[in-house]
Amino acid sequence: MKKSILIIPIAVVMFSLAMPVMTLAAQDEPATKCIISEDLSGYTNIACPVAGNDCDFDNTSYDCAMCCTVNTILKATNWIFLGVMTISAIMAILGGYFILTAGGNAEQVTKGRDYIRNSIIGLAVALLANAIPAIVRNVLGLG
Repeated sequence: MKKSILIIPIAVVMFSLAMPVMTLAAQDEPATKCIISEDLSGYTNIACPVAGNDCDFDNTSYDCAMCCTVNTILKATNWIFLGVMTISAIMAILGGYFILTAGGNAEQVTKGRDYIRNSIIGLAVALLANAIPAIVRNVLGLG
């Protein structure tokens, strides 16, 4: 039972990381621009357009390759955060339900505690996924 509980968050993480690759693989031609959807104003060492604008790779005033890479990383980590937080909340609710409906059954209480413990682990994974862009930014010296 424990192995099947851990497979779901791992699958969400793997799917979220593979999504940008699958999106780019579906294109017929090489990309010539990307749309900046995240706020990249905190990145002081790279010049990026304002969120919601296109970053054309032929434009020499912007560092579009780096902007698009950072934008993709932020998108992926936001999806991971959302998915893992949702699963974590569902598992915490299920754990509470098992404990409340145990009726003195020690096995049900243990099962509920395991669910709540796994939801806390999921919360830690989600917070780590949300911290990855800041860690990468510091390692690369981007601001």
